Amino acid sequence: MSLNRFPPPSRDSHRKLAERGGAAPLSLDLGGWLYRFHGLDETLRRDLETRYGAFLVPDAPAAFQVGVLDGKADQFIPVPQSAAPGPHPLSLMWEGSALLLRSYGFTGWISPDEGRGQIALARGEFEKPAWCVENFLRAGLAWRALDEGGMLLHAASLVRHDRAFLFLGASGSGKSTLASISTEGRVVSDDLTLVRKMPEGYRVAGTPFRGTYAGGVPVKGLFPIAGVYRILQAERNRLQECPAREALAILLAGCPFVVDQLATRPEVLDRLSSFQATHPLAYLHFTLRGDFWSVLPLA
Repeated sequence: MSLNRFPPPSRDSHRKLAERGGAAPLSLDLGGWLYRFHGLDETLRRDLETRYGAFLVPDAPAAFQVGVLDGKADQFIPVPQSAAPGPHPLSLMWEGSALLLRSYGFTGWISPDEGRGQIALARGEFEKPAWCVENFLRAGLAWRALDEGGMLLHAASLVRHDRAFLFLGASGSGKSTLASISTEGRVVSDDLTLVRKMPEGYRVAGTPFRGTYAGGVPVKGLFPIAGVYRILQAERNRLQECPAREALAILLAGCPFVVDQLATRPEVLDRLSSFQATHPLAYLHFTLRGDFWSVLPLA
């Protein structure tokens, strides 16, 4: 099923919806950005506390405000009988300065300029509410980072000697494997990595958006970048230069929630080109021994 058949509803359509519950607000620190959820029901609040425990902060009224609504519908897209429960792609569209979203389990809008948004959750649980919230956050952070000059990358990231290394690759390329076999460093994520552009330069920002890696403790903070690599499993560890045009294509392919909006948001390429000029991407051929650090520059 193509989600293009089901474009997101307008921002105004959410005005008719009531908040999902009356639980106390919940605030999170995501890569140095604060988000505050209100309108949660007690069950969802507990689920989010469990999922994001290390990133919880005291109530932050001045944070990015997210209203959680009762969507009234069981699903927002008909569920195909052959589909298995779990995460699914999003349908995205811009309405002025607001990003509209729609999936099986939620609709919503995010306005980076206004510092607020709303998510309407379905009553059915084909997509679990906590996962819907995470997908909503991921999409929002991707565009907020881009506006700042950074990006959300489909990449593993590890911190060694307080400097960050990024490892890009499509699903199945070995990001989780590389993270799990590494003999050094702390794993920030084996799936999605937030890159922020700060006055002092690009920084990898710790978030709870891991994939399957469950080792160690969550990594928080901002870390300067020491290297960016497209990973390839091989019989020996080695680095290989990547031409700039290839590197730009790899970075673009690794920008979920953004890549399919390129036709209407051409500034995406400018952001990625600036990042590539500052941190040239190289190919990393790595073995399963976990000693790939031997061919990387010291942090």
